[in-house]
Amino acid sequence: MDTLAPILAILFYSLVLGIIFAQVLLTTPVIFQVLDESEASKFLRKLFPRYYFLLFLITFLALLVSLLFLGKINFYISLVALAFSFLGYIIIPITNKAKDKGWDNLFKWLHNLSIFNTIIIGLVAVIQIYRFAILS
Repeated sequence: MDTLAPILAILFYSLVLGIIFAQVLLTTPVIFQVLDESEASKFLRKLFPRYYFLLFLITFLALLVSLLFLGKINFYISLVALAFSFLGYIIIPITNKAKDKGWDNLFKWLHNLSIFNTIIIGLVAVIQIYRFAILS
């Protein structure tokens, strides 16, 4: 298990990065080019809960591997990614309500928080991949 656990962690964090890059670079920009604002909004409201839930599941698996095989520091780093994935998931209904009610300042703040969450999750993934692949 000495070599399998870091490989699994690299796999999980690579999946996280792949999901983030696919969402940020492929899916979201194309949606706004192809669909009108109303249809894009409907589509994104279905997509983003799944996006954050998938990130949550994968970071949870990374957390389990870290807890069982990789030590405290890796557990705590994984816990950061898991917490930000969960936060991203739970703010989605509030963000949608703010948009629907015309609460522009709250919507902008929550949208920026969602972006910040994605950046933190991505940074954790990069840091962990680097730690396991380069430093091991």
